[in-house]
Amino acid sequence: MSSTVAPDVVQAPEHPKVRWARVALFYGLAFGWVCLVAAALYVTGHRDVSSGQGSLLVTAVLAIFYMPAPLVAALVVERLDRRRPLLRSLFSGFRRTLPRLVLVAVPVVAALILAMLGLSWVLGNVLDLSGPGRVLVSHDDLVANALLLVGSMNADQVASLSAGMPGLWVLLGLALVSALVAGFTINGLFALGEEYGWRGWLADELRPLGAFWANLLTGVLWGLWHAPLILMGFNYAGYPTFGTAFMIAFCVPMSFLLWRARQVTGSLLAPAVLHGALNGFAGVFTVVLVDANPIAAAPVGVVGAAAAGLVALIFWIVTRKAAGRAG
Repeated sequence: MSSTVAPDVVQAPEHPKVRWARVALFYGLAFGWVCLVAAALYVTGHRDVSSGQGSLLVTAVLAIFYMPAPLVAALVVERLDRRRPLLRSLFSGFRRTLPRLVLVAVPVVAALILAMLGLSWVLGNVLDLSGPGRVLVSHDDLVANALLLVGSMNADQVASLSAGMPGLWVLLGLALVSALVAGFTINGLFALGEEYGWRGWLADELRPLGAFWANLLTGVLWGLWHAPLILMGFNYAGYPTFGTAFMIAFCVPMSFLLWRARQVTGSLLAPAVLHGALNGFAGVFTVVLVDANPIAAAPVGVVGAAAAGLVALIFWIVTRKAAGRAG
């Protein structure tokens, strides 16, 4: 992998120690803003979003108002520091960086899907454990589950669904392609609102702690940042109190993975693409899994966290030379 790093993207810390007051200000702005967004949903009648995660209103609110909060917080702190924003150099040298982004995104996203599916199959299908869910392998089972998800359909619609339902591996391949397209386009754009703060400003500010502690702390803060929505049922329906802990458990290994992607590509766009792709393929597990408990199953339960940790570990090992050249 090329050792050339895009200018002004992977920055050395400007201060020898972490400025905890600045970190507190950044996080207070990011967390305070999403609390206001969640409160607005609550007072407008959207008090339980567990069954409405796919609704246009909730999706629009999350994309437009919730996800950009870390970006806005980082821009405010950068302004106070009179520091040249990372945003100005974000797309510089994009054509040169694009091959590295593709080289990282394709195998990492594929590995996440396969790791989540494989762990689900071992735990649910082979060991018959309760919670991870069972992977549906047969075409008939996939059709039956899709019918349950879609709801009432007439005979012609059922026949059309059955005829158009691909097999498991084709379905996963389509999920991979659509996730990558989404990650490089609309999903990645919205995910950049988070990544600019977490893997951008905060990663640079916490760099004096070293990679391990910086990513551990970032993962905890990132997971906790989701709490206002999780308390309203998002991601972990039925577990609003404990859901945040499981989100933190998922965000910690994902933080290591996304930070490393930025390091080896030299671009903050890399974690945004991976984050956007993750959001893009998460829905496929509602189709291929049954009897899944949200705190245990993929994509953001215990299985998802374990899969993310496994992929992050392998990615760190495989890219250690490239990361060393990138500095």
